[in-house]
Amino acid sequence: MPFLQAFYLLAAVAALSLLGASRRLHPLLALSGVALAFGYAAGMGTAQLGRAFGNGFAQAVNTTGLAIIAGAIVATIAERTGAGARLAAWATGWARRRGAPPAMTLVGLVSGLASSPSAAFAALAAWREAAGWSARGGAVVAAVGLALALVAGHGLILPAPGPIAGVAILEASPMRVLALGLPTALVAAAAGAAWVALAGRRIALPDDLPRPIAPPVPRPRHLAAALLPVVAMLGLLIVQTLGQIASEPFGGGPARELLIGVGRPVMLLAAGVGLCLILTWRWDAVVVAEDGWVGQAILRAAGLLLIVGAAGGFEKVLQETGMAELIAERLLTWHGGLLVPFLVAAIMKTLQGSTLVAVITAAGMVVPALDMLGLDSETGRAAATLAIGAGAMAVSHVNDGYFWLVAGTARLRVGGGLVLISLGTLVQALAAIATLAVLAAIV
Repeated sequence: MPFLQAFYLLAAVAALSLLGASRRLHPLLALSGVALAFGYAAGMGTAQLGRAFGNGFAQAVNTTGLAIIAGAIVATIAERTGAGARLAAWATGWARRRGAPPAMTLVGLVSGLASSPSAAFAALAAWREAAGWSARGGAVVAAVGLALALVAGHGLILPAPGPIAGVAILEASPMRVLALGLPTALVAAAAGAAWVALAGRRIALPDDLPRPIAPPVPRPRHLAAALLPVVAMLGLLIVQTLGQIASEPFGGGPARELLIGVGRPVMLLAAGVGLCLILTWRWDAVVVAEDGWVGQAILRAAGLLLIVGAAGGFEKVLQETGMAELIAERLLTWHGGLLVPFLVAAIMKTLQGSTLVAVITAAGMVVPALDMLGLDSETGRAAATLAIGAGAMAVSHVNDGYFWLVAGTARLRVGGGLVLISLGTLVQALAAIATLAVLAAIV
């Protein structure tokens, strides 16, 4: 039965690809219809299916909704006031000195420490657009390259939530995980950037949007108006990650609750939009009214937000079937060393969509098998933690809200997203496990 359900998921991916290529059905309706068809085919009852989709939709919107709105508002205000042009000029200078791909990779790896990759990607809207105007290959390459680097940092670098969960469950050494994870993440992100550069030349990419026009009189504060709100939102998400550490000094009590609370979506909205309005000093109706810049940004972001919500509903339906766990546990008797935790996490991620669920579930499944796999040592447990993080990168596709967020932002159709994003996460995962195997052997 689980293998039959996996076949249904493959059919769902094919159906969404065809519907996306034809552009005759809105992705929200396509995702909802495919989720319902999959649920009924998998044997779910109407009540269970409706409850699962609704809960997943609500959870996805709650997690990333206001972050998407905040990022869109900041990017719109930055563009209309000329702050985006100032940031684009600064990004162009940065790229000339250091190269655009390394700059995007570095930003993505640091952003990966945030509590939610989707929220971090959304919060980086102004920076992402400015980098797209200056990067070779345009906005699509900049957006997907940033997204893949963010995934690498989120899965492999402490204190991102994935490695934190792995360290807690597998009782691995945090310092050993950090020492092995940093170089592994760098190699994975470099592999992702290389894939985007290579694949981007071979598929039809959407045309770039018009670039913003800088105001005739440069204003230094405009750079701060575009950059500081992004840094503030990203900083709050990273601080929230620290609150998820279950040990001292944030093991419990008011301090931990405060750290977790500062990264809540409403705080991102208040910090990002508030800073942007203060630094540009635009409070008139043209900016903040319902039909002003803010209203226009919300309308543009609403469609993408609903698609991400529908993807969250589909993801929850897949999790309710339990097929990912049933298929992944068949690998636990194989004496494959690091490949076992890697493949278990990869199967979990591919079949049910959530990275964090994949990490937590795979770690719990692998713990009893560490001795049999030859990983019951300080280095072995750290390597197993990172192998799970590497596996949980792949494969991000139509059952993952992050896939739709990145594809929608880059204006990619489903087919192009599967090539650039899905295969990109697979390339990164393979590069990560290969690097990790070499490092673990050396150590």
